[in-house]
Amino acid sequence: MKRIIKVKSPFTLAGIWLWCLAGFFLILLCNCKNDEQKSITNNVDKTPVWFTAKHLNSGVWRISDHGYDNIHLVLGSEKALLIDTGIGAADLKGYVRTITGLPLLVVNTHGHADHAGGNYQFDKVYGWAMDFYLSNNYNTQYYHDNTIASILKESPELEPVLLKERGVVNTEIIPVREGFVFDLGNRKLQVIETRGHTGGSICLLDSVNRQLFVGDTNNEEEWLFTSVSLPLDVYLQTLEKLNARAAVFDTLFPGHGGRIDKSFISEQITCVQNILSGECAGEPFNTGHALFCTYKRAKIVFDPNRLHSPN
Repeated sequence: MKRIIKVKSPFTLAGIWLWCLAGFFLILLCNCKNDEQKSITNNVDKTPVWFTAKHLNSGVWRISDHGYDNIHLVLGSEKALLIDTGIGAADLKGYVRTITGLPLLVVNTHGHADHAGGNYQFDKVYGWAMDFYLSNNYNTQYYHDNTIASILKESPELEPVLLKERGVVNTEIIPVREGFVFDLGNRKLQVIETRGHTGGSICLLDSVNRQLFVGDTNNEEEWLFTSVSLPLDVYLQTLEKLNARAAVFDTLFPGHGGRIDKSFISEQITCVQNILSGECAGEPFNTGHALFCTYKRAKIVFDPNRLHSPN
């Protein structure tokens, strides 16, 4: 089944937008571990820039969405795959064309606004249907206008690079499920369903090149306290599922922060187990109701009232 992005009443989106916008700026403050520093101006003419990119290895680029999130671009011999579309504030489609002219496939790892907010710039976007309601809400004119206004309030010098006129685009949203393969020619990426951060989160596995693109499933600071997150025991099942396939990948490419080795998944598993067993009671996070626990590199932020699935 295929779905089309529809504009909803601003009154139904106001609460969603305010929650997400606060999250954006918190992520930005916490996102200081990227391998490269965010560029503020062009070194030649001093005009502002929004996107910067780093070539991580053969055929893989990490595009920084002005520090809000990581967008990954994977190049094959025949096609390219854009993994996530960022917050949609600037011309991502045009920027990608400065890197490659290959036919482009686009996929969302999940429906949050910092990963699917730019869907409106593309004719077709793939994703797990369980998160379509999220990505559709974040691709409205109302949401876009408020995002741009908030950015300009904080950083008016960025006005030349922002898409103030979003335009009307009927993006075709195409559902994928476990095992779906994006064939780029000489490389293939397989969908793995990874419920937890949201109900419709996915990862993309390139087993030949031993790479796993994880979206927000495996961040060093993992958020599992939002209204669309699933209970912690569901997320543990996802981690164990990924760990069971660890023989076919070495490196994780997360939606925030730098790439990390696969042993990190085991650290996340231990962290979650410590929460579920009561060994770690948790410390207050900065949202008012959430708590967090840490184990080595892993930090899990969780809702203490949503640890276990209903019987």
